[in-house]
Amino acid sequence: MNSLLDKTEIGFGMEAQGLFLVCSTVILLIIIFFLYKTYRTSINVEAKLAEFSSLTDNRFGRKMHLIEVNADEYKLNKALLGPLARIIDEYCVLTTDRHGTITFANGKFLALSGHSFSRLIGQNESFNHPDDDSLPVMQCDQALSGVWNGEVCNRHADGSRYWMNMFLFPLSYISDEDDGYIYFGTDITSIKTENNQLMQEVKDKNQKLDQVESLLLHSEKMASLGTISAGIAHEINNPIAFVSSNLNRSRDYLGTMAGIIQGLQKRISEEKFQQFLDAETNLNVDARKLTFMMADYPALMDETDEGIERIKKIIRDLKHFSHNQPEAFSPTDIATCMAMSLNLAKHELKNRITVSHSLPDSMPLINGSESQLSQVFMNVFVNAAQAIEGKGNITIAGHCDEQWCTLTITDDGPGIAEDTLKQIFEPFYTTKPIGQGTGLGLSISHDIIQHHGGTMTVESQLGAGTTFTIRLPLKQTDRADAA
Repeated sequence: MNSLLDKTEIGFGMEAQGLFLVCSTVILLIIIFFLYKTYRTSINVEAKLAEFSSLTDNRFGRKMHLIEVNADEYKLNKALLGPLARIIDEYCVLTTDRHGTITFANGKFLALSGHSFSRLIGQNESFNHPDDDSLPVMQCDQALSGVWNGEVCNRHADGSRYWMNMFLFPLSYISDEDDGYIYFGTDITSIKTENNQLMQEVKDKNQKLDQVESLLLHSEKMASLGTISAGIAHEINNPIAFVSSNLNRSRDYLGTMAGIIQGLQKRISEEKFQQFLDAETNLNVDARKLTFMMADYPALMDETDEGIERIKKIIRDLKHFSHNQPEAFSPTDIATCMAMSLNLAKHELKNRITVSHSLPDSMPLINGSESQLSQVFMNVFVNAAQAIEGKGNITIAGHCDEQWCTLTITDDGPGIAEDTLKQIFEPFYTTKPIGQGTGLGLSISHDIIQHHGGTMTVESQLGAGTTFTIRLPLKQTDRADAA
């Protein structure tokens, strides 16, 4: 029995010794593994520091690089490395000596700038400056009097720009042994871009508000002009009526006197007639000159009468054109609208623009507003005349089918660029100098044609002239008036 117990104790002793050997071996392997990792880490850190030391001999830069290598790459306890580790971890960091030479840049700054560590270290901070000298940039002398904060613009490795909100202060604030400056900040490029876009939108809206205000003032003036135009036309019509009536009576008087003179010439000899003229010293006229005057005065009277009729027509057209009350749609003659518009646009056409027509002899009436359609045609005529430099041509053509009346107005001016063509019907868009155009003429014309149920389009090429095409429906529409 005793021998059996002895054998059992021996067995348990051998098992305990085996387990102890296994545990000891595992612990030894773990210690060897950590020693190896520590050895490899120290070799890599020494290699990194050796590489950095070859680029700069700045002591603070080496400290910063050591913190970054240990804290970021090898996951050491950052809390034990102090506030610099937290700055390196959370911000883009760059340090310079007192002359502005870069001594350190952390991984965040390198990733943002696109530069490599070896490319950046040893360069002056102006290496990051953009080409535009008007932009705010990194300058260490801004911290000569203390901490500086502001927005700076830097240059990527590819030449593009990026913006940062940077803090800059002397290294003496955090180290008694080092002389230089430290930057740390964040990327605000996207925020800056959004702010610039918002500022541009605000600027554009303010500009449009100014344009609307100018338009309102202009509209008030035009409304006032429309209100008083009838009175002005009446005041002009009265003396024109007197002139026209007196001209017709003068024509009769001159005709009677010319008949008397001709009868006198038939009844006396030329010699006695000349003696009669010579006796009237105040006349200063001979028989030949008197004959010319009697032959010429009817043409002069006709030209004067034509001028008076033109004045009357202009006044009628102006009254009709400036009518600003709601106007019911009614059957409208397009040819009459064209003639009225050309008459009002004569001051722009002058004697340098030749207008040719190829309209059908008989065109169906359009259900619409005569004054508004005349305004459309006049706007197109005036724009075409102003676009043509020197002498040129405007061609008016048209044709109708069962549903539509199509009109084209073509000029041989310089044409319109493609970018301008896309915006030509937009309100306030104009290529004319400031003060010479509101950019509303074609926009209003486009709206008028749409209100009539039609379409207005434009085709143009630089150097090949411009064609406006207006299509108006012949059938009745649901639109009751042209208000």
